[in-house]
Amino acid sequence: MGRPKALTRERVLDAINQWLLRHGMAPSVEELRRSLGVGSKQTVLRYLRWLEETGDIERRAGIARGLRTAGTGARREGTRAVPVVGTAPAGPLMLAEENVEAWVQVPRSMAPSTARYFLLRVQGDSMNKAKVPGGSIEDGDLVLVRQQPTADDGQVVVALIDDEATIKRLVRQRGYYLLRPESRNPRHRPIVVERDFRVQGVIVRVLKGGSAIFD
Repeated sequence: MGRPKALTRERVLDAINQWLLRHGMAPSVEELRRSLGVGSKQTVLRYLRWLEETGDIERRAGIARGLRTAGTGARREGTRAVPVVGTAPAGPLMLAEENVEAWVQVPRSMAPSTARYFLLRVQGDSMNKAKVPGGSIEDGDLVLVRQQPTADDGQVVVALIDDEATIKRLVRQRGYYLLRPESRNPRHRPIVVERDFRVQGVIVRVLKGGSAIFD
């Protein structure tokens, strides 16, 4: 198959990733056509076949939005691939590779290679007063999480409670822990836990609306 000339691999992958990150689902062929500004769906399908052949994306036959970016493929100098694994709070946090929504290249300065990282989409306003590098944690943002099973007092963490992921500030008390919201919405209350929760990682940066990844 001849290599398409009009667009680069990076441009097409960025368009797919931006749609995934902003909408939480893969783009349809028509949505990708509009995003790329090309004239026909056949052109988009040609690019998708090309990226599938090079291992940049995976496609599932018979599924309208059965598209995801792979962990290999185009690389940018000084970056590393980090998986997008879901939304918090929204049920179990699945870190296995088969549950990855997309792979995104982030600067190595954000995610040093000595640790494992993942990206999580924020849902809700329970932490919209919390400040981390990159700004406050608001609905629709992405958070970059350093994967680790423990955290220090006062760190903002991703924790699993009753198999549901939540983002809160960890506060140690004598004999128990508080998972504390930091919100302008007064309906949110601290969660008191003992050992019946698991730390999945520490939030190291917020990416506003996902757009910071592509700056």
